Amino acid sequence: MPGKVPNKNSGVQDSLLYYESQRPRRKNCCLTCCLITLIFILVLLVVAFLLVFVGYPFLFKHTIDLQRSLVFPTAYGNESGGFTNFKEIGLEGLRNLYVPVDHNVTLGVWHVLPLEYTYEAVTSASYNYDDALADGKYPVLLYLHDSGENRITSKNKYMILRRFFHVIAFDYRSYGDSTDAELSEGGLVHDSANLYRWTRTHTGNDAYVWGHGLGSSIAAKTVAQLRNESIVPKGLFLESAFTNLEELLTVNSYMKIFSWTPWFKPTFLDSLRENEFLFKTDEYILSVDCPIMIVHAEDNHLIPYTQSEKLVRIGNKKRVNEVQGNITFHLFPKNDHYGHNDIYLAPQLPEYIRSHIDTCNEYNKGKG
Repeated sequence: MPGKVPNKNSGVQDSLLYYESQRPRRKNCCLTCCLITLIFILVLLVVAFLLVFVGYPFLFKHTIDLQRSLVFPTAYGNESGGFTNFKEIGLEGLRNLYVPVDHNVTLGVWHVLPLEYTYEAVTSASYNYDDALADGKYPVLLYLHDSGENRITSKNKYMILRRFFHVIAFDYRSYGDSTDAELSEGGLVHDSANLYRWTRTHTGNDAYVWGHGLGSSIAAKTVAQLRNESIVPKGLFLESAFTNLEELLTVNSYMKIFSWTPWFKPTFLDSLRENEFLFKTDEYILSVDCPIMIVHAEDNHLIPYTQSEKLVRIGNKKRVNEVQGNITFHLFPKNDHYGHNDIYLAPQLPEYIRSHIDTCNEYNKGKG
């Protein structure tokens, strides 16, 4: 009997007939399981697609905190300890300060001495940093870090910069050990401008500003706003700069995940603009009345070098070089592998800095 389960009394032929009759049923069962699994996977993929490519963009549009976290990723630059443990950090000849820049905002600041002064500062317990800053021998450089960093991140870069400057490196509000406060482009520019004013009360030396990544846009806008008060730095350095936030997001490798969707502009770009996350470096440099040096690496995948190239073209077309100073651009080939963060390793960089200082001196001499 083919349908009867064989037992110890069943013959060999009956057992074979039974198992032969079960094969189609098992095959159908396997096909059904595969079909259910496939449908389940497809449903999961559709749900994941809707959550990532539809749900998140529309949540982003209506949630300013999400927008703020995209522009200011403080989670990567808000370590609260270690800012005074210079030995562990690997730096010497610097001091840690806390500078009030508003009635409710105090910034964590490093004053990194010029290399020439380091030995004396390390060996003398009574070394006076204020006197060194005011002595007139070295200019001062206000350094504005990138968005996902703090003032420790660029410690190796300071070793290059301190050959030429007193380096004033600081953390924006809500970064590092600076005061937690609402993050906005206007707020960061306000703090940066006030810190620049603070440096001018402590030294009459020439002053320069250096901005990296997002810091390049903050630096450009800070210098542009100071111009309204007839305060003009000697020169401006922009590292890995971009034209404006909207254009950057359309070419950024990470944002390409979303930029192909038809709703990318209304959900991401328009909402950021409506909440004044603008960072229009291409406009700010038109109000900068000092020479500008821009450096970029070809293999920078976060901010493509074409952004700096476009910035240079706009500046050369719309700025009056004879009145506002020229723009110098240095592009490092991709074979050097400097990427977004390692331009300080370029052996040419010190000479480029020295040359820009000379350019700024000549420009200011020409202004009389």
